[in-house]
Amino acid sequence: MSNENMLTPEQLEAVKSILGAKDEAEQYEPIEVPTNCKWYETDTISMRPFTFEDEKAALHPMNKSKNFLNYILEKCVRGVEIDSLFLVDRNYLAYKLKEISTGSSVRASIECDVCGRAGDLEIDLNILSITPVDIELPLEVTLPEIGKTIKIMPPKVRDEDFMLNFELLCQNVWRFVSEIDGISDGRVISAVLDKLPVQDMHFILKNISMSKFGLQNQITYLCGCGEEKLVEVPLTENFFGDN
Repeated sequence: MSNENMLTPEQLEAVKSILGAKDEAEQYEPIEVPTNCKWYETDTISMRPFTFEDEKAALHPMNKSKNFLNYILEKCVRGVEIDSLFLVDRNYLAYKLKEISTGSSVRASIECDVCGRAGDLEIDLNILSITPVDIELPLEVTLPEIGKTIKIMPPKVRDEDFMLNFELLCQNVWRFVSEIDGISDGRVISAVLDKLPVQDMHFILKNISMSKFGLQNQITYLCGCGEEKLVEVPLTENFFGDN
């Protein structure tokens, strides 16, 4: 139990003596996100490490219905509303929050597809590469099969409910396509998307995800049997634990 308002000056001094620098006020440090804040109303985002109190609040039954990742970022990030972040920036901030809070080491479960060997792989987040978002938005690309130009506005955190699974994402692709062949009529876009060749649809989905930008959370693991496997560092509640 902790309640500083109930402590005497002598007790407060004892607490300060024990904690030392850890008793200082929350320290926010600037964080450079992959988009470099180019499309936000701010040019500075800062973050502090999460505390045990933050973790308890995020896991409290009253907050069970809330997204754990977004909730804890809301506690620790200043300068921008979490809902307004592009997912590529939100995911990067999650990895940085882990790094500054409980260290850069994480574990990922692996199993070789060839020999069946299973185990845990320890990964240092610092070895993961970061690709800046050095494009203009909306993203303008040409569909490989029908050859038409489309404009895509990548999803933000507020759009996650439209992307909970593959089926939902397919139903809501139109929300992220602002123009096809110069036409911005939503009904026309939706009708075209329903009839696109599969190659073009997968091309759109790949560009919506912006997977080639931001923190690249996959590494190549070489099994003892010689087989190579791509291992992804997943964003889960356990990800934030002290590994």
